[in-house]
Amino acid sequence: MIHDLFQKSFDALDNSLSSRVMNFIMKLQQDPDAAGLDLKQPKGTTNKYVRTARVTDNYRAVLIIGGDTGERPALWLVAVKKHDDAYEYAARLTLQVNARTGAAELFDSIALGEAVDRARVTADHAEKPVIPPKVSQADLERFGVDPDLAAELKRVTAEKVLEEILFALPASQSNAVLDLACGKDPDEVWRDLVGDLTGTVNTDDLETALQRPLSQLSFTSLDIDNQDELRAMLEGDLARWRIWLHPLQRRLATHRGWHGPFRVTGGAGTGKTVTAVHRARFLGSQLRQTSQKVLFTTFTKNLARAIEGQLCYLAGKQCLDQIDVVNVDALARRVLARSDIGGAALAATSVVADTDRRVLDVWSHAAMVAAGSWDNAFLADEWSHIVLGHGIGDEQAYLRISRAGRSERLSRSQRSDVWQVIAQFEQLMNDTGLMTFTQLAARAASLLAADDRLRNRFAYRHAVIDEAQDLHPAHWRLLRNLIPRDTDDLFLVGDAHQRIYGQRTALSRYGIEIRGRSRRLTINYRTSEEILQWCLHVVDHEVDDLDLAVDDFTGARSVFNGPKLDPHPCRSEADEIDELAKTLTVWNDSGLALRDIGVFTLEHRRVVELVEGLRTRGIPAAQVDDRTDEAALDDAVRVMTMHRAKGLEYRAVALTFLGSGSFPPPYIYKLTEYQHRQEENRLRRLLYVAGSRARERLALFWSGPASPLLTDSSETTP
Repeated sequence: MIHDLFQKSFDALDNSLSSRVMNFIMKLQQDPDAAGLDLKQPKGTTNKYVRTARVTDNYRAVLIIGGDTGERPALWLVAVKKHDDAYEYAARLTLQVNARTGAAELFDSIALGEAVDRARVTADHAEKPVIPPKVSQADLERFGVDPDLAAELKRVTAEKVLEEILFALPASQSNAVLDLACGKDPDEVWRDLVGDLTGTVNTDDLETALQRPLSQLSFTSLDIDNQDELRAMLEGDLARWRIWLHPLQRRLATHRGWHGPFRVTGGAGTGKTVTAVHRARFLGSQLRQTSQKVLFTTFTKNLARAIEGQLCYLAGKQCLDQIDVVNVDALARRVLARSDIGGAALAATSVVADTDRRVLDVWSHAAMVAAGSWDNAFLADEWSHIVLGHGIGDEQAYLRISRAGRSERLSRSQRSDVWQVIAQFEQLMNDTGLMTFTQLAARAASLLAADDRLRNRFAYRHAVIDEAQDLHPAHWRLLRNLIPRDTDDLFLVGDAHQRIYGQRTALSRYGIEIRGRSRRLTINYRTSEEILQWCLHVVDHEVDDLDLAVDDFTGARSVFNGPKLDPHPCRSEADEIDELAKTLTVWNDSGLALRDIGVFTLEHRRVVELVEGLRTRGIPAAQVDDRTDEAALDDAVRVMTMHRAKGLEYRAVALTFLGSGSFPPPYIYKLTEYQHRQEENRLRRLLYVAGSRARERLALFWSGPASPLLTDSSETTP
């Protein structure tokens, strides 16, 4: 078991010593009383819970003993330091139960006092305090902040000074202060961190305190069997934040008894997928003695593969006995394949994208039967979102269905004319042996609606749905018909700011009622504050909440800082690749592995150009597409489209070809005003998605004038 303070001391160790530490941890798990470990309470330490143990002859571990694991008291690893430093550090530690929140709190009391003293010395009373005036001292004290410290926090005028104090505070208090400082309502912060705690807290009951979700923000149990897994967790920055769950994430992941679907929203990097993975693991663990399963589905193949890997990393490959991970289009194909009618349809058709050239040609031929003049893009969209989205099979049903939210009004006679085109289109598609992926989902949904026995063949009890914002109405009908209505049936996570495939959809129209059952995550664990702020500047702040209400970025913050954004204006596109190669070399020389770097661009043809250009300049580069298994790639820069990057993450990211002549692409200027606005908003969301894949570094490259879609961010100007 590890406390979050441990990571700082571990990161400071050299490689040879870090291996000894991991060996020590494994031994400690097996037999903490082994004589060679010399586990003991330091002499002169007033804190009865503090222990030290031998790592090497010159280094000792500092631990906390508390709680009960069944056979023996739990041990929490706090730090590894040189022999004398370890004893000194152990004497500085304070372990307490917060009387307000009930959280177990461990902190260096001397470091906290020193941070507060420096704040008093550096205070500039002419500047505005960092914490907004609407946050009262009572609001801070509500979360157990000492009254004198709360008063001091209200006077701090420099962000760095506030960060230094918060770094010394226990995480249970510092998270509350940061949330309040970022504008979150005190009651919302209480619900997120503390939950439904009632009554008086027993400050002497450490064991109970350690079980509370707020305590587990710092005190974490690791389900790890070997040193390789331990090393991956401790040395992998991108994996680390998947272990420590925010109290709200933990409650969402382990809740029982929601009377219907539950929705989680939040910006990129706020841990939605992490929460979903832990939720799937929890639900799967409840089904081990049954024949039922959990379905985990998402939009793309790459993300489905990544999620399956995360589940195995978290809970071992055996968890896949209870959890099926599959992208939603593959799920629809499975449903059709399990029925005689659907299987025959699959055997007789080729499934293609809605934008496939053959499909577009069919629309052109179908439109010839119309009495009026209709744009093919409008017809395709009407068929996809109204006809397939609602499972409409005849003209009368189409004439009756509500088209609320559609951009173009249609009279009854116009609807009838549109239906003639759609009916012709479907006939021609059938004649040519084609089926779109959206059609595939719609047919699967209809088959499930018509035959309960088909649903029973899959034996799904729960579904966890990631990237919910990109699912089509036909997908929602499929999922609603596949998963029986019951408690905790659907758990869906998404962010409309990242919608790059689908359109706004009111889930209630498809039998998915989430009113009163939703939460929003605001803390960004993946992306530095500097990158987060750029991402927030390039995208609209207010979007839908995956249903009928509005979602925004209120309270959004990152848990760490990093380098400033790195803009690279160039003279030509060839210069862009030259400059990109130089930047990648600098990153690699500074310690970033090539496999931890992603290079993204808008168009597929540019991916090939970038891979060849980087290889020519001596930079190993690998193209990533929907068939790529990244784990099998060599140590090379990952190059892909911005769309393909969705759901992935890298320590550093370069966004390329962002000049005004390339981004947005020229075709956008040929669209109608409405279509132009919609496409521009989609491209902004795509920038947000691409930029937020980066953890520590983000570089932008363009030649000529920068794209107008970047102008909202002042950081893009050289």
